[in-house]
Amino acid sequence: MQLAHAPIRTMEPAIVDRLRLAFPEKTFAIERVPQTMTLTEFQRLAKLSPFIGLAWTGMKSDPDSGRILKGKMLWRLIIIFKASSSLETRFKGDARGLGLDAMVDVSVALLQGAVFDKIGMCNVTLANSVIADGFTDDQVVIAQVDFEISFTTAPPAFDLLSAEAFRRLGVTWAVSDDPNAMTVSDEIELPQE
Repeated sequence: MQLAHAPIRTMEPAIVDRLRLAFPEKTFAIERVPQTMTLTEFQRLAKLSPFIGLAWTGMKSDPDSGRILKGKMLWRLIIIFKASSSLETRFKGDARGLGLDAMVDVSVALLQGAVFDKIGMCNVTLANSVIADGFTDDQVVIAQVDFEISFTTAPPAFDLLSAEAFRRLGVTWAVSDDPNAMTVSDEIELPQE
């Protein structure tokens, strides 16, 4: 199996590279995270502030897809910022100009309309403020930025099947509208040219 062209695997580094245009590694931690974190994991990540978590949240397929799946991979940034002085710096920024507001504004601007080479186009779908249940540090604020990236994929990208496997069709015929009725299956060899 070949995973070099797997959509999620190819998107992650492209997204991080895009974010690094404005969020340099020396100041901002960026890690893959689950979309729902345990309190213990959140406490660890809050210590890395300013922090950007990248979570894959799902996939929507295009109903017009045929043998090649077209769709949108759904991603989320989880942005965590901890005030360095007064509580107002949580939002408006500290001496370096960093704050939750700027991190959200810049990440949205970077992602909206971005075209990831050989992958697809990105659209921001939502940005909102959130809380971490059970976390009580008033100096920490959190936001999420949801976005989707268009993609296509098919079995040949994974080297799962040879070209020979596509020279035949497997068909199951429904002979009644009753979902419990018997079906008939057949395999059809396509003529060689």
